[in-house]
Amino acid sequence: MSDTEILIEVMDLKKSYQVTKTNKLEVLKGISLKINKEAIVSVIGKSGAGKSTLLHILGTLDRPDSGKVFLKEKMYLIKRENKYQNSGVKKIGFIFQFHHLLPEFTAIENVMIASMISGQPDKAKQKNCLPKLD
Repeated sequence: MSDTEILIEVMDLKKSYQVTKTNKLEVLKGISLKINKEAIVSVIGKSGAGKSTLLHILGTLDRPDSGKVFLKEKMYLIKRENKYQNSGVKKIGFIFQFHHLLPEFTAIENVMIASMISGQPDKAKQKNCLPKLD
């Protein structure tokens, strides 16, 4: 990996779901990865491989069974008393596809909704939501 700044780092992430009283389905089995700042990343795999589970954990919509997730070298899913505390919820946004988008807004406005709710000024909203076209 290059010497660029690491934005997200995942270490030994595990997640399973209880299928029956006696049977668990292991979805993430020790995932580790590093994502550099300004990188474009695709998560690909077969149906049921754990893509959505990984993204839900990175987006703070779900909690792992174990492992560590860092944002800019600061752990944002912190395990305390067997529960994860989210310290990065204001740093990561999650934009859903299809039925979760608001049709009366443009694509950029849909992306900016979280910034609007947080009370960021218009210039900051646009700077944080618009892609860099260098």
